Amino acid sequence: MRHFIGIDAGSIAAGAVLIDEQGKVLESGYSFHHGKPLQTLEKIIASFNLEKLAGAGRTSSTPELVPGAVKSDSTVSFVRGALAFHPGMRTLLIAGGEKSSLVQLDQNGACRNYKANSSCAAGTGSFLDQQARRLSLNGIEEFCSIALQNRGDIPAIASRCAVFAKTDLIHAQHEGYSLAQICDALALGLARNISDTLFNNVTPEPPLVFAGGVSRNGAVIKHLQSILGLEIETGPLAHLYGALGSALLALEHAQGFVQGHAQGAAQGDAGLDAKAAAGLGFAAKEAAGEAVGGFRLNLVEPPKAARRYSFPPLELRLSEYPDFDAAQSYEYQPRYSNCVPVEVDIYEVLQRQRRYQITLGIDIGSTSTKAVLLDTESRKVLAGFYTRTSGKPIAAVKGIFEAVEEAAAGSGALFEFSGAATTGSGRKFIGKVIGADLVLDEISAHARAAYEIEPSVDTIIEIGGQDSKFTTLQNGQVTFSLMNNVCAAGTGSFIEEQAARLGCSLQDYPAMAEGIPSPLASDRCTVFMERDINYLLSEGYSVREVLAAVLHAVRDNYLWKVAAGKKIGSKILFQGATAKNRALVAAFEQKLGKPITVSKYCHLTGAYGAALSLLESGIAATSFRGTGLCRKEIPVTAEICT
Repeated sequence: MRHFIGIDAGSIAAGAVLIDEQGKVLESGYSFHHGKPLQTLEKIIASFNLEKLAGAGRTSSTPELVPGAVKSDSTVSFVRGALAFHPGMRTLLIAGGEKSSLVQLDQNGACRNYKANSSCAAGTGSFLDQQARRLSLNGIEEFCSIALQNRGDIPAIASRCAVFAKTDLIHAQHEGYSLAQICDALALGLARNISDTLFNNVTPEPPLVFAGGVSRNGAVIKHLQSILGLEIETGPLAHLYGALGSALLALEHAQGFVQGHAQGAAQGDAGLDAKAAAGLGFAAKEAAGEAVGGFRLNLVEPPKAARRYSFPPLELRLSEYPDFDAAQSYEYQPRYSNCVPVEVDIYEVLQRQRRYQITLGIDIGSTSTKAVLLDTESRKVLAGFYTRTSGKPIAAVKGIFEAVEEAAAGSGALFEFSGAATTGSGRKFIGKVIGADLVLDEISAHARAAYEIEPSVDTIIEIGGQDSKFTTLQNGQVTFSLMNNVCAAGTGSFIEEQAARLGCSLQDYPAMAEGIPSPLASDRCTVFMERDINYLLSEGYSVREVLAAVLHAVRDNYLWKVAAGKKIGSKILFQGATAKNRALVAAFEQKLGKPITVSKYCHLTGAYGAALSLLESGIAATSFRGTGLCRKEIPVTAEICT
């Protein structure tokens, strides 16, 4: 019995399905490809038994990786695959990595209406993939599992745009909502966006079938059923209906081809006989009654178009750049709090039995939480602490407090706290919890640190995980400041998300992007930038070239939307953790043609500035509750005002 394979590779994932002549699924595989569909498909297919392979099919979204494969429209493939498991289907919802669509069928299974999403990722799988990474979850499976555990209220998170949703997510974190509540809210947001985009002015006729990668998310299905008031059908292979459909269409194509060959042979049409034998290889033998395979599956790189570059290689020529050395650097894994590891940098050798008066600065951001121990007497930064917020600001701060105590215990130094200050988007919430003596806005904190680092500074480029800011100063005083307008395209989170999608760690990013020319990618928003990245990869640009293109796009987005054409001075400080990406600093230098200063405290400047501001405020006594909070339970409750 002959076998047929179907392949579907989209912008995010790739899948393959092997069937027999009866349409029975024999083997299947699915995986995210991180910009490498060929290598991913090779791994998937490696476990398939292809001895009886007689033909192959691919969806139109799949690059030309399989010579001789029957190409079919992606939507048609999904419909064909879904009908194999849901023969009475009247409505098909497809939601994948970047695209979502709705297909309405008549009673004969023919398409009578089609609707697709606009240029927005909020109604697609990439939206939830980004949020899962932002929350430090191990993929969408863990995200779905946590979301389905929610039994509490659901916080308000925007569904109309991925960027607005990210902003609302940060607010929900700092308001104390649990991870399960936030995941459930994101699933609800995606369901609402799908409903608003595809079901607006549309009455779906049951049975309604859900296919594509998002169909694996039970939390989204739950909310969609509630919103639409309809039961939604899906299946264990629903995310592979595109690949299944292309396999079935290849089978039907072969059957039709063989039938035509047999008819031609009966009529003495030698020309048709030769075409059949040359066309699919197995056709002549099949007509003679031999059950053989005959199709050789060779995955090949698609033909590459001539590559064009818009930017020269990235390299630092004018700028000062630190080596980020410290007296001691290590990662500490907290024992008392559910916190990811804390990066610890001890900048000054801590002396055993010496009593240090410490001013503590904490910066609670959307993606990371930082702290600085400032020597009250010498004003030196003794140590810096950096960890992921991961949607749990209290746990992040407790983890840092534990790391502070471990640093003291390990060195034998004695820490006495003169006070504590908070800044960042979580400054008020954490300030109340720890008893902060000063709660300071981020712009003031970063400006104070910049002036301490370089008294002649006149411009601050600050790119954080969620926010970007442009600030000008004169004699240490802020003269102008502007923050990004709910757009994540010019922020560190976008860089991190793209690096993850391309299989590159943040530590390796600078080396991967430096010295590499790059093509042009859109700087308008995360959605367009991501689609450009996928296109560039499909056109044969290397991952390194695309990584460099991302940095140019982030820079242009920042200069256009955040700096907004304002005058940039001659003494520029680049602050925020993104400044640790040497290649990004090079991108700014290349565009501005000016030297850019980066401090070894660039990732800590918010906390550093908060500590300096508190030190200079002259408080008489501190209300700080101490680092011992790391060993205490801190209950978080929510109330609904009526």
